[in-house]
Amino acid sequence: MHNITHIAVTLEATQTVAWPHYAGSTLRGAFGRALRRAACVTGQQKCTGCPLRDSCAYGVVFDPAAPAQPIHPSFRDGLPRYVVQPPALGACTLNAGQTQSFSLLLLPGTQAHQGLIEHLLRATVEKELMQPGLFRLLHTQVSHTPVAPLHFAQPLPGTFAAPPAKPAPSTDQITLRWHTPLRLQIQGKPVFKATQLDASTLVRALLRRELQWFQLTQQARTEQVPGSPDPLACAAACTLDTRNLQWHDIQRHSDTQGQHLPLGGLMGSATLHGPTAALQALLPLLHLGEQVHIGKETVMGLGRYVLSVRPEADALLARPRAQTQA
Repeated sequence: MHNITHIAVTLEATQTVAWPHYAGSTLRGAFGRALRRAACVTGQQKCTGCPLRDSCAYGVVFDPAAPAQPIHPSFRDGLPRYVVQPPALGACTLNAGQTQSFSLLLLPGTQAHQGLIEHLLRATVEKELMQPGLFRLLHTQVSHTPVAPLHFAQPLPGTFAAPPAKPAPSTDQITLRWHTPLRLQIQGKPVFKATQLDASTLVRALLRRELQWFQLTQQARTEQVPGSPDPLACAAACTLDTRNLQWHDIQRHSDTQGQHLPLGGLMGSATLHGPTAALQALLPLLHLGEQVHIGKETVMGLGRYVLSVRPEADALLARPRAQTQA
């Protein structure tokens, strides 16, 4: 069993401040600068080649080295072990004394550095966020959410059993409501239209995030369970209603590249319909995606969704309770 550490942060404006429409990239930058200042002892401009990279909090959490044996070729640059969850979208003006909240998720492998990270959140808010002195840290709250062990979901010949040819007549539905834009690609091209997103495309994005989870937790391919359902076969038995998804266009400014970069994606809700057995088989993936987001730029908070079901199917979504500490 692995835990995700959830640190909820509440800050207060000390003067009138223009809060951005999407603060994910701003919060990520502030956290990264504070972490590097606190953790780096070499003063190098880049982490590449640093002998301390695998033990330094910045190198482990924010800018990890390439794994020796990546599960997937695209993971060769290393996977960050954090996710920023910004406030709801919407630009606003914060007057002195008004508050704003965000969260920082720390993924498995960060336990040795969590004390330092909790300590430096004050510097993140008060020294690195936008300009020094614009905000002060009011309080933080830490909770730990256990994630049940997952089995390797990439189907191998003869390993997985597909759903029955004649699925049970009872059907159910699970709705995913995206709070931040979902950025996906199909064959290297961005998914701009909701009609491009179907159940199989959604499940493939979930499987990719599951692979990243395996990379972070160092789960091995040997943890397959013969006879467990193939998620892609389950997806093929389902349909995804995307009529309530729309493109939401946002941008961020990259200081390193000196230009604005797109962060837009699909927002709204999509409902997965299908046989109860197929939906139940997909729930571990859906729960994981709900915790750690899916798609591109998840470290900035993109791809965040919340699951819900019809009242009579609430038992499907039973999930582990978070353990909170003051």
